[in-house]
Amino acid sequence: MSEIQVNTINEYTSANGVTIDGVLIKDGEVDGVDVSAITSGSLVKLSSATASNSSELVFDNFVDTSTYSYYHIVAENIIPATTGTGLYMTFRQGGASGSDLNGTYYGAAWQSSLNTVSSGFDSNFSTANFAQIGDQIQNSAGRAHNGTVEFFPSDGTNNGTYIAANFVHHTSAGNIISRHRAQYLDSTTAATGARFYMSSGNITSGSIHIFGVKK
Repeated sequence: MSEIQVNTINEYTSANGVTIDGVLIKDGEVDGVDVSAITSGSLVKLSSATASNSSELVFDNFVDTSTYSYYHIVAENIIPATTGTGLYMTFRQGGASGSDLNGTYYGAAWQSSLNTVSSGFDSNFSTANFAQIGDQIQNSAGRAHNGTVEFFPSDGTNNGTYIAANFVHHTSAGNIISRHRAQYLDSTTAATGARFYMSSGNITSGSIHIFGVKK
């Protein structure tokens, strides 16, 4: 077998990177993943999708419990078709051939208003077949939903699947609310993905980004 030894490989014919054995190397990234993130154990972007009057955004088969401890999910500038609706997240099972992981999602929440004297707790509530990660989202300009979700999927043995969601939003009543919500599906069935959708109507615009937190 012949061998080529060089110190540097440069892009002379295009700006699309260099592909070696099907792996694209481009601007400090390997197949689109920042090399510094891989080596430092920080966030690694796994998937992303942008809505365009979409009924849902589905992400199947991104869970890898041998590589990642948990997943950091960002909801960016979500605007619903129907004002005052909630953003839901349903856990998924089955890998690439995914299906919803249904059951009772137990929850608790805390909220406080930023522009009025108001705060409170919601405890011991439950939802059927979904976790709620945003609520009272308006469809008017300047009122998009932004927030984060920390996602801990069951590995099939040691725990149920649960999330901790954080967001700030402007309600139709004019209140600016900071909310933290946790929800838990008491099932050890391995969760392998997630589905995002509105409680009513489509997602007009906005994006979901999923990052893995390396072990």
